[in-house]
Amino acid sequence: MATEQFWAGFWDKKAGEPTNFQATGRGRMDLVGFLYTVRECANLLKLRPEDRVLDIGCGTGIFTLALLPFVQNISAFDISPAAVARAANNLSDAPNVTVKVGSITSIPSGDGQFDKALAYSVLQYLESEQAVLAAFREVARSLKPGGVALFAGNPDPSCRKMVEDEIRANNDEPAAGKYIALLAETLWISAEDLVTLAGRAGFDARRVGIHQRIQQHTYMFDLVASK
Repeated sequence: MATEQFWAGFWDKKAGEPTNFQATGRGRMDLVGFLYTVRECANLLKLRPEDRVLDIGCGTGIFTLALLPFVQNISAFDISPAAVARAANNLSDAPNVTVKVGSITSIPSGDGQFDKALAYSVLQYLESEQAVLAAFREVARSLKPGGVALFAGNPDPSCRKMVEDEIRANNDEPAAGKYIALLAETLWISAEDLVTLAGRAGFDARRVGIHQRIQQHTYMFDLVASK
């Protein structure tokens, strides 16, 4: 699996893409699909006006901006300094948010500061199951007792061949080879194994399917974890 430094460089480069959707790896997602994603995250986290939220892997801050009206404040971070700079610009007129560089395995916050945490399509960029366990423990540390975390957009290993076949069908050979090689650098862990790892970190976790209007629903799943 690729290292955190590899992915920081990858997302630094992506942060220079023309649109915020492209810069966060959602270049093929339409606006309706994005809004359904925001709706699903808000519902699964049961966001409340008094909530303090941790947005892990915030990218260019578009999720952060969409969720701000639902909550008291959001602390957002990402491993990519270039993405954080773009997010800070996108969120510059929002008074109830902070943005900084940080990693899910070393969260830049004190203990028990947050009511809710969102990590959208983050776990797949870790190096190993041990790194995932470390990430779960860090999120648990950062949450208040009774806090809830949503680890969304996790690729299902049982769907990997289907994803690779679709890539080959929709791209020429050089492009398909590039995309598939990148898939090989990501971490595909079953929902059952993620639930087990989350339990070791002190979470009560469950798998949730993704709404069919969201592009990733065919090969990804969400994990809701309560402390």
